[in-house]
Amino acid sequence: METRTLSLQQETEIKAKAVKLKAEKKLRKIFPMVVFGDEACDEKPVYVAYLAEPTFPQFSKFMAASKKDEVTAMRTLAKDCFVEGDKELVDDDSLFLFGLMAQLSEVISTRQSALVN
Repeated sequence: METRTLSLQQETEIKAKAVKLKAEKKLRKIFPMVVFGDEACDEKPVYVAYLAEPTFPQFSKFMAASKKDEVTAMRTLAKDCFVEGDKELVDDDSLFLFGLMAQLSEVISTRQSALVN
């Protein structure tokens, strides 16, 4: 499998849009997620979705759902946190399962912490 990367211009545009969305929507964090399309079966070469950091209710819903079905829980989290971009990344099974889902761990990653005894 060949490794594909974004051009510097694409990367700059995606980051700028994330900053703009964060300010407009008054969100704490925006995660721009990029998935490269498959030339054989996708309409676009690059898909971009902007996801917000989950709120407490969204994260709680995700945690409850993940006890039953982790994949469905991840899709629910993606739908709940989706702000703008290519909705296909959430709605299309292939783009979600083999593209976006792997990146969702960024959205739910915890902060570095330490217990001081």
